[in-house]
Amino acid sequence: MNLHYDRTPCNTIAAAIPMCGEREFQSPTRSTLPLLSWLKHEQPMVSSLLRDMGMPADCNLHLEYKVKPPKGSGKASHTDLMVISDESSLAVEAKWTEPRYETVGEWLEKGSDPLNRRDVLTGWLGLLQKYAQHTLHLTDFSDAVYQIVHRAASAYAAGSDPKMAYLVFKPSPDPRTASIQQIQADLKHLWDLLGNPRTFPFYLIELRLSPTASFDAIASLPKGHKATTRQVSAALFGSDRLFSFEKYCVTRVGEKT
Repeated sequence: MNLHYDRTPCNTIAAAIPMCGEREFQSPTRSTLPLLSWLKHEQPMVSSLLRDMGMPADCNLHLEYKVKPPKGSGKASHTDLMVISDESSLAVEAKWTEPRYETVGEWLEKGSDPLNRRDVLTGWLGLLQKYAQHTLHLTDFSDAVYQIVHRAASAYAAGSDPKMAYLVFKPSPDPRTASIQQIQADLKHLWDLLGNPRTFPFYLIELRLSPTASFDAIASLPKGHKATTRQVSAALFGSDRLFSFEKYCVTRVGEKT
């Protein structure tokens, strides 16, 4: 597997850390921290998971993979980890302490140019239309989580035979975190809106972690301080593990149990 930060090659996770924006390390409880720690210290588990997701051994890993909106003017979608091969693409979004993100309806109500926002949404849905089982209409997506919409569109933009997965680290130390049930329901809602396309599977990956003494040493650092950014980055650079990870559990969204 070859590692990149967006499209820029980098040999190791340590080489990728300086490429991350300061915002990624302003808090010790952002999902960036367990994701990078998992990629750095658990390469056999990473390889096993990607095999289980149908990705070949020679795939490329892209951290913070950017896809610009095909229509309108707006921020690019930044997928935490995009896995790309000649045959397929897998968009992986990491979650740990994050609350539920805004819906399409809530997102459309913000900003100074509502027509542009509709154009942006139209562009994302245009990418998803190829895999939808019916014609997509903007009005049907008001209750869908906007982030999930553009992450799914990014999976298609990154390559053929797309897949999308939300990787949830648990337990979360923050009671405001979106629940596993909520995330799964939101993924299922979008998949249903697309007409349950079997050729575009969505997955929920649950991965239990246990903080180590090295993480405990930075866990209470104040959010948003430059000193926090430096110490969190340094902890990732270090050789000590910040977390211990257990076996993952993969659920295919919409699959009957």
